[in-house]
Amino acid sequence: MPCEQHVPESPDRLRRHVQLVLTDSSEGFRVHELDRWSRNNSSQFPTYSREDEYPMDYGSYQVGQSQDPLRISPFLVLPTMKSSMCQRSILHCHGNPAIERDAPSAAPGPAIAPALHTPGRRCLATQAQQSAATQESDDKRERVVILGSGWGGYTLSRRLSPKTYAPLILSPRSYFVFTPLLTNTASGSLDFSNIVEPVRDPRSKVDFIQGAARGVNLKKKTVLCEATVVKSGVTESPRTLEEHRGTEEGPETRNQQPMQPYLQWEQGEMFEVPYDKLVIAVGAVSRTFGTPGVRENAMFFKDIGDAKRVKRRVRECFELAVLPFTTPEMRKWLLNFAIVGAGPTGIELAASLRDFIYSDLMVLYPSLNEIPKITLYDVAPKVLSMFDESLSRYAMETMKREGVDIKTSHHVKSLRWGAPGAPPPYHMDPKRCLTLTTEEDGELGVGMCVWVTGNAMPKFITESLESVDEFPANSVHSIEGSSTVTTDAEKAPWKFKKAPKEGPLLVDGYLRVQLQNEKGQTAVLRDVFALGDNAMPEKGAPPATAQATSQEAKWLANRLNKNDVGQTPPFSFRDLGTMAYIGDERALMQIPHSGDGGASSFLPEGIKGRTASLIWKTAYISMSISWRNKLRVAFRWMLNRFFGRDISRF
Repeated sequence: MPCEQHVPESPDRLRRHVQLVLTDSSEGFRVHELDRWSRNNSSQFPTYSREDEYPMDYGSYQVGQSQDPLRISPFLVLPTMKSSMCQRSILHCHGNPAIERDAPSAAPGPAIAPALHTPGRRCLATQAQQSAATQESDDKRERVVILGSGWGGYTLSRRLSPKTYAPLILSPRSYFVFTPLLTNTASGSLDFSNIVEPVRDPRSKVDFIQGAARGVNLKKKTVLCEATVVKSGVTESPRTLEEHRGTEEGPETRNQQPMQPYLQWEQGEMFEVPYDKLVIAVGAVSRTFGTPGVRENAMFFKDIGDAKRVKRRVRECFELAVLPFTTPEMRKWLLNFAIVGAGPTGIELAASLRDFIYSDLMVLYPSLNEIPKITLYDVAPKVLSMFDESLSRYAMETMKREGVDIKTSHHVKSLRWGAPGAPPPYHMDPKRCLTLTTEEDGELGVGMCVWVTGNAMPKFITESLESVDEFPANSVHSIEGSSTVTTDAEKAPWKFKKAPKEGPLLVDGYLRVQLQNEKGQTAVLRDVFALGDNAMPEKGAPPATAQATSQEAKWLANRLNKNDVGQTPPFSFRDLGTMAYIGDERALMQIPHSGDGGASSFLPEGIKGRTASLIWKTAYISMSISWRNKLRVAFRWMLNRFFGRDISRF
């Protein structure tokens, strides 16, 4: 059934009537249908041209005379559109206040729609969106905004009661990464999709906005956000400065670009998202300790993109090494892979790359036999310092026997592009090697350097969450044990309470964020929480592991669902054990005992070897989030035994 939308005459700007006729279609209203209809009715539309200046409108068209244009965005009309929908402000009148004033107004959007509105752009609501808007207006649930889609944010969102809360994840990543198996993707043992879970899931009742938090207004209870849907670098990396996000792709795939300001499409639109409760779970970035050249030239290992870059660079170095004009000395440097940091991530990455190189790549590159080398550096006197001495020693002996060169008590001084001894300037050249300088060994040529030396706070924690503009009296639970807020306390300058060295947010035993003023007073916020690597309880701080973050998220979800925050014992971390893969189908497993906070005194202190590897694989298959990925991980590991790992480079 055709439907009509009339725009009344305006004496100020518009001296004519415009009538837009749309027809219902099972496939929705398409751009080519608008084009055909406009050509067949050219008498009604004197001019018709593409609006190239607005690429974000995906098919916007200009209809009407040049002095008073109308822009129509048909891409927003979904297949569910009914005739009644045509009564809802179909005409998008940009730059024409008269038409905008006279056109019928659309139905109110969801609660967060004003936060997403961009001046100068109007969106056409579908029938489904109108229904959602009506439900939203009657929704009595509390809006819980969760910053981050990692172990803390993703777990919490799935555990909150949908009857009580309306969770919304705000994150630059639209997916969750099962990080314990991230090293397996870098070595080709698993596909990247095997360890990824989408945040948008039709089976969950969790909303999602792809954006990065840039600030929090505690008084108004809003989060200032920047849209990151079309940004080249959506996750914060120490490699790239904020004004140079265009080079985020990595040094191994593109030439170094000159310093330049943001491109226009890189500038994410700013908007605000209101909340009833806020949970900060943005995680951490890699700590560089200010080592010269590391931020610009090293690779990091936090996300799927990092694993892709590591795998691609390894294959790239092998291809460069077999080129006929590559010198033997350069070949040796290209195939020397350095990993800085001998914690669980560094150990597992070195072990996985060792398996990948010696079991798969050596078959393809027989002329390079005995040349590849993996070197592991750490300032500590031993590897895996969180494990028992016997397990740590076993890991070091096993990995050295398998060909991994472990150099403890070594201090990295700098990292630059170019061969050892090359004169400056040191221009970036992915076709050549890098030079890693250590205090003990001097300059060493390496084809790749992966930096996994610990955590640092992201800029959102260190800069955005610093001072408090307006004291949130209505959000304060107590000040120094008092439940009342005085006028003097409100006027005093407040800031977020943080740990003195590392810089994470200091939270109380119930994971509530705290404020402090110059007088030394502490204010506890009742509706702002923090968990994971960006938070530190003042008493009994858990380790910075996925296990600890997941426990915090589950505990907080239970407390919020029961509405008893502050009425139960505070959060307490329970150590369930620590595992690490050390290569050649061998692993370590440290089991906690009663003296360590566990309850497994009847078990041995540790398990090692192939038995531990079997437990390691079984545990991580069972811990994978979806049944789809549980089956895919198990099936892929089985295929590797018969057909080898994936060696593709892309």
